[in-house]
Amino acid sequence: MKSKLLVAAPLALLLAACGSISNAPTPSPLPVVENKAGLSQAWHTSVGGETNFRFLPAQAGDRLVVAGAPDRLTALSLASGASQWQIELDKPIAGGVGAGEGLIAVGTLKGEVFTYSYDGKALWHAQLSSEIVSPPAIADGIVLVRTVDGKISGLSAVDGALKWQFQRQMPALILRNYAPMTLRGGIALAGLAGGRMVALGAQDGRVLWDSPVAMPKGATELERIADVVSSPEVNGNMVCAAAYQGRVSCFNVLNGSPVWSREVSSYAGVAGNSRVLAVTDADGNVLGYDRNSGRSLWKQDKLVARSVGTPTMLGDYVAVADYEGYVHLLKSDDGSLVGQLATDGTRIAAEPVVFDNKLIVQSQSGDVFALTVK
Repeated sequence: MKSKLLVAAPLALLLAACGSISNAPTPSPLPVVENKAGLSQAWHTSVGGETNFRFLPAQAGDRLVVAGAPDRLTALSLASGASQWQIELDKPIAGGVGAGEGLIAVGTLKGEVFTYSYDGKALWHAQLSSEIVSPPAIADGIVLVRTVDGKISGLSAVDGALKWQFQRQMPALILRNYAPMTLRGGIALAGLAGGRMVALGAQDGRVLWDSPVAMPKGATELERIADVVSSPEVNGNMVCAAAYQGRVSCFNVLNGSPVWSREVSSYAGVAGNSRVLAVTDADGNVLGYDRNSGRSLWKQDKLVARSVGTPTMLGDYVAVADYEGYVHLLKSDDGSLVGQLATDGTRIAAEPVVFDNKLIVQSQSGDVFALTVK
């Protein structure tokens, strides 16, 4: 099973991201957008060379910590983008960087986890079973780490000792899952292969609930891919997630009971506020649903086939980025395009993140941009 998994996962990712090599749809032309939202660049810097990984920056106090290819970890001033310190690891970085509780954690292709203080001092490192595939998450004295073999491990934030480990049997064919876990009130929420979402106790790894976002269906292994490959999104007592070739579904965050679900395929994911849940579907449409009922509100189809990534909420706007490095803003109430900004011309593969009212995007060329709205 292990060798089959490691071969199948990259193939499935390619199929999901590009459809068919010979029948790939022509990207929509760049829409002409009046910048009604006042989207502008606050600062821009470079942190490393070109990468195919989806690295997400992390906030460490008043600093932004960024993983740059192939082996650099850089701390930037969140206010200005000025470099504070830089560390060069002796191993290629994988999965990206996580921060919290005074600790910075980063993974490698060889399954190692290295940790640092917020001022860049090396602390401890730990060895896990395989490549780290998403940013470590830190809460309540535990560092949660996801590896490519499907395991979620809880390590002591003090010394890296293994506290617990969770694993489910993997389907034969999967999408490569870069998605970080979402932490809320001592609960770690993770989307899994096979279309499920699990809630674990961060302290002990105990399964609090395990619910289906989507059920695999079809005659072939390829047709039955229904993996959840983006971060679960929590607002109030509701958590939502989307599955490829499946559905977007919302649950009660405390007990996993279903609230609503809708048929939609997504390998990018969801974002929302108390009123609207935005979903990027597999074709590049951005869809808006009523947060409480799941009723369809709007559809933005001008970004089809532009490899639009995971949406992010920036105030009352939905932000998405595409394969040419453009960041687009949509009004959350009707989906209209109200802002657009070019970055460096390379793909924004990882989802934008918001820290201190700044939208942070990291391109695959290793450039980092902080954007704001008026």
